[in-house]
Amino acid sequence: MIVDFAFGGKSLLEYNRDLVKELGHHYYFIKFEFDGELHFFRRGTHDPELVYRCTEHLEPEVAINLDEYRAFLKACYGIEIEDLTFRSLVGLYMRIWGKENLNVHRPLHAFPTQSGADCVNNLIKTFNRYSGISALMKELARRDEERSTLNRAFRTQLVPKIGKRAHRENEERIASIELEIGEIKANLAKFAINIAEIVDRDVLELKRQKDQVLATKLLVESKLARVQSNLQSNRRVAGKHFEGVVAFFPDVDIERLAEVEGFHSKLVGLLRSELKESERELLEQLERLRSEIAVIDARLGELLSSIDQPSFIVDRVYSLANNLHSARTENGLFELSERFNDDVKNLKSSLASAKLSILDTIQRQINDELHRITSLAYGANRKSPELTLRENSYSYEVNEDTGTGTAYAALIAFDLAVFLLTPLPALAHDSFLYKNIENDSVSRLFSLYSTTSKQSFVAIDEIEKYGRSTIELLTTSCVLKLSNDDVLFIKDWRTS
Repeated sequence: MIVDFAFGGKSLLEYNRDLVKELGHHYYFIKFEFDGELHFFRRGTHDPELVYRCTEHLEPEVAINLDEYRAFLKACYGIEIEDLTFRSLVGLYMRIWGKENLNVHRPLHAFPTQSGADCVNNLIKTFNRYSGISALMKELARRDEERSTLNRAFRTQLVPKIGKRAHRENEERIASIELEIGEIKANLAKFAINIAEIVDRDVLELKRQKDQVLATKLLVESKLARVQSNLQSNRRVAGKHFEGVVAFFPDVDIERLAEVEGFHSKLVGLLRSELKESERELLEQLERLRSEIAVIDARLGELLSSIDQPSFIVDRVYSLANNLHSARTENGLFELSERFNDDVKNLKSSLASAKLSILDTIQRQINDELHRITSLAYGANRKSPELTLRENSYSYEVNEDTGTGTAYAALIAFDLAVFLLTPLPALAHDSFLYKNIENDSVSRLFSLYSTTSKQSFVAIDEIEKYGRSTIELLTTSCVLKLSNDDVLFIKDWRTS
């Protein structure tokens, strides 16, 4: 956890709250060496977001924030991945007890709720292949935002929204209006003398509209007449009529007839209520139709009275221009929305294709390296773990082997594969990872850590069981050895 803290992590204080409780606030001094030059820093528990550059005598000189400190480490380790922060790169591969990145089947998850898409994207960035899709992702985000903005304007009715049918109708309107305006322009003098030609068009259109309304009115009046006729008729069977029935059928059950008549009366009551509601609705509809006819008649009167008025042609052109602008605006917004939808769809398709191509390459690289690592650690016949990458998810399994040791060995193998294939500068593996793995396999895994000059931090217990060569390797590489007597801090709070 302290190594993770030195690399800009926050888990030390998040998962080891007893640290400050038992020791009080304190500092950690950190020394890095890059290209033969030493750099000294101090980071404390009281304000872990602040890091101090120090002199070689560990005296604080300049305070920088945690992000600046991480950026310094990224630059000094020569990591030239623009789209990935230092912690997003390093933090995942520090598998330390207490952190949330220990799920053996989800090695790309830095925490359990992280999305699969985020995990897959981070892996692409780790392999420094993100530039191949970043431009597409930015363009997709931009286009999607434009589409969302237009859709919000539609929902709030800031601008009119139409469908495909209305768009087609507008196209016809635009063509008709443009034709009429063209005719007016071409024959302005003639129209000025004989405005009736223009008026006749509108009169014919209004007459057509009136005929449609009159036909609807006739249907409504017919329905209303039937409803009112049903309301006026009395369909109840009076009790005195039962006497005639008895005369012909002496054995008839009068009480049963009365029950039937009672049911009939209730039914008539329900039907009567429905008929009254239908009558009300039809009367309202009839009133609306009469109002429409009155409006059409008034407009017809205006048109017929304006035949001898030269100003009518100006009004007509103004009306046409407004209608043309309205239709063009509606269609323009519809076409813009369709273009946004097409652009987003095409960009998503292009992005998916480019991303899957990159993931296919990364998947093959990692699986080949996993096979090589497994063969070295377990022998050529041992099945290696397999990573399957999808556009927004992934899976990691060792087929036909569900043992605990195999699962942790697969997690270590995954980290080593990424470590050896990418600019990842360091990893850390805690001792619990090795507990259930065969001793010989652990020994061979340790030899793999040493095949690179990059930094690997390993905590391990009981090294005697791993054989002489491994003991020698671990002893030579050891920077800190702890025991019951040699504890990490100045205080051992495990005992009272």
